[in-house]
Amino acid sequence: MGKLVKYSILLWSTDAVDGKIARRSLTPPSRIGKQDIWIDVALTVGCAIALARMEYLPDRIIAGWAAVCTPLYWLRPVSTILLAFMFPLQLSLPVLAIVHRRPEVWLYVIWVAALAVLNWTRLKWVIEVFIEGLPDRQREWVWSWLPTWLQLSEEERAAFQRSEVPASLGQEGADSSA
Repeated sequence: MGKLVKYSILLWSTDAVDGKIARRSLTPPSRIGKQDIWIDVALTVGCAIALARMEYLPDRIIAGWAAVCTPLYWLRPVSTILLAFMFPLQLSLPVLAIVHRRPEVWLYVIWVAALAVLNWTRLKWVIEVFIEGLPDRQREWVWSWLPTWLQLSEEERAAFQRSEVPASLGQEGADSSA
């Protein structure tokens, strides 16, 4: 499991770095850049499959994930569905590392904290994209209690919209919520 923690950190780091480079380049997003959410899903499911193959996670968890997520996404194709279903699978690696007392979990925790600090605006963008994909009543409810320090400022939102790279997350939610 220790190697999986390290590989996961490496893969998610490249995902974070390539997105940051793409946004700073101010070039139009590539086809792959527009589909970044699917790369995130593949990384998440790949990690869950690896945990299942190592017998840390039951196979039926992944099968159940796919059985619930797939039809929901077909009914409402917004990134919110994918983000919601990736979250528990994402948590499985650090939680299992804690349960099995793997020392690499501290590396993972430090890495997540550093990534959140270094990409704070991106984290807020993902939160906004998630919320915007919710049905109207739930979206209004979440916005009503979400603290302002977790909300994008107008300038931050404009910067993401100008770069167009967040379309990989944002367009789906924005299109279907309008």
